[in-house]
Amino acid sequence: MRKRAGGLLVALAALSLTLTAAFTKEDVKVHSLANGLKVLLVEDHNVPSVALYTFFRVGSRNERPGLTGVSHFIEHMMFNGTPAIGPGEFDRRMEFRGGSNNAYTGDDMTAYTDWFPPAALEAMIAMEADRIQGLAFVPEVFESERGVIASERRLGVDNDNDALLSETVRATAIMAHPYHWDVIGWMSDILSWRRDEVMAYYRTYYAPNNAILVVVGDIDPAKTLALIKKYYEPIKASPPPPPVSTVEPPQLGTKTVVMRKEAQAPSFLAVWHGPAVKDPDFLPLSILAKPLLSGESSRLYRRLVREEALAIDVGGGLSETVDPQLFSIIVEPRPGADLDRIDRVIEEELAKVRTDGLTAPEFDKALNIVRSDFYRGLQTIGGKANQLGATELVYGDFTKLFTIMDDYAAVTPDRIKAAARKCFTEANKTVGKLIPEGGAK
Repeated sequence: MRKRAGGLLVALAALSLTLTAAFTKEDVKVHSLANGLKVLLVEDHNVPSVALYTFFRVGSRNERPGLTGVSHFIEHMMFNGTPAIGPGEFDRRMEFRGGSNNAYTGDDMTAYTDWFPPAALEAMIAMEADRIQGLAFVPEVFESERGVIASERRLGVDNDNDALLSETVRATAIMAHPYHWDVIGWMSDILSWRRDEVMAYYRTYYAPNNAILVVVGDIDPAKTLALIKKYYEPIKASPPPPPVSTVEPPQLGTKTVVMRKEAQAPSFLAVWHGPAVKDPDFLPLSILAKPLLSGESSRLYRRLVREEALAIDVGGGLSETVDPQLFSIIVEPRPGADLDRIDRVIEEELAKVRTDGLTAPEFDKALNIVRSDFYRGLQTIGGKANQLGATELVYGDFTKLFTIMDDYAAVTPDRIKAAARKCFTEANKTVGKLIPEGGAK
């Protein structure tokens, strides 16, 4: 085991040096168009392929009651046609050229991801520029996609006990901030979205001055920029979207959610209000999550799964968001497990962290996991594009990507202990338990 661990350290160090040497902030060519669109270009000829990622500064954080889930809905609608390109035609044209795509919506952003051969570059830029400004919202398609989202919610939340508990705990812990609701939104809102309100939301947030365009791969940066200017510069900027000004008030005591529902096994979730990504406590708590929750050697896995046989698995961690979100500990209990005992075990382990911090091996292993995850994400052109865009959006500066590992390395064990003392308090905690009807304790 020691030889394997040593080999892993050497491999990680080599990977870090290789990627650092191969990918620096000087490789990123930065441009801003007159309409406010920020463009990041990276020339990478290792594979004959291109990744084009478009990020919009819009997610569930920007929604309001009555329009919850609309950011995710518009993500779906973006594949359903414009006056120039009919429903489903975006995918067909892209696949005809040998490409593929996807998209995702989060708390703070919506991203559209395209991968394709270099020969398809102009066609893809033209199609992305088209749907940023001309989404059709055909009434029949609008209603059809509403049904798709409603079915997605029924399957992924309403009929999933773990997801239902998670949504309820989140809404209980976060009272004021828009993080109160999940990305999927409330069912009553999904069923009552008005087409004119959704179109107004689209026009507000889908504008070049609210977007980041990242192109990485087998490109000529000058020719790529010329194509981007050709198709994007005619698009007019929109007024700046309204800021999110709500600040979540401090929690003044432990909150408990108890749900009783038909289930084969109980569910357990505990959350604490955590820091935003720019908070000095964010990195220490991110490191702490590894020895606490990551893998079979983690503290809570050993206690809850191996030693006390209360659970099948554990997981969780800290949400990486613009505003403060939650640090979560997710436990998958065994049927009939004592949920109160699970809660006590978690508190015992957190008390040890608050008092004694991490051991030296735990600290080193946690940093190795952080580094490994980070550099693995930069091994592909898609990974580079995603991390560049997400870093620019969440931190406000993509260059943070090239210093974040130095910031992690500067974290001390004492900072981790201090952050744990601040975060893991009884007053800051919300605990959720789903108890099978007539079953578990």
